[in-house]
Amino acid sequence: MWATLAVVLCGAAALVQEKPTCSLPDCDQAKAFFSKFQKAIDANEKQEVVGMVRYPVRSYRDGKPTVLKTKAQLLASYDTVFAPGVRCAIKLATLDDVWGNWRGFTITAGAIWWDRIIPNSAANVQPSDLSKYPFGVFSVNHSPETDKTCQAAQDSPAH
Repeated sequence: MWATLAVVLCGAAALVQEKPTCSLPDCDQAKAFFSKFQKAIDANEKQEVVGMVRYPVRSYRDGKPTVLKTKAQLLASYDTVFAPGVRCAIKLATLDDVWGNWRGFTITAGAIWWDRIIPNSAANVQPSDLSKYPFGVFSVNHSPETDKTCQAAQDSPAH
């Protein structure tokens, strides 16, 4: 019995993961960008949303990327790229869910990734220079798990 209990407890401990933190030098600015993006998604302001994207943007579904090179292409595919599960994950995320690494910034669910739009011609960009460059979403990720989580959250009595 004790061995079974130990296995169950160890398994439960393995499921509890520490939430990533945002420790990059421009994290506060990344959170401000996310807040603005989140409000545009929530208000269904499609022109505002596509204006906050870095092109080409990649939309991943079932591990397969679709590359959209222009605002016009993204607007034409908007409801597919920003499907209900993705919009829900963005709407439900809090600023505490924002974190970043060498790839850029994301939210806990990983529905979107964004980073600074720094031209290839910019050399030796220092942390103090980062505010010169705007943020842009470069990846939108579709996940069946996100869809389930969002559906459960929307079905809960709190919503």
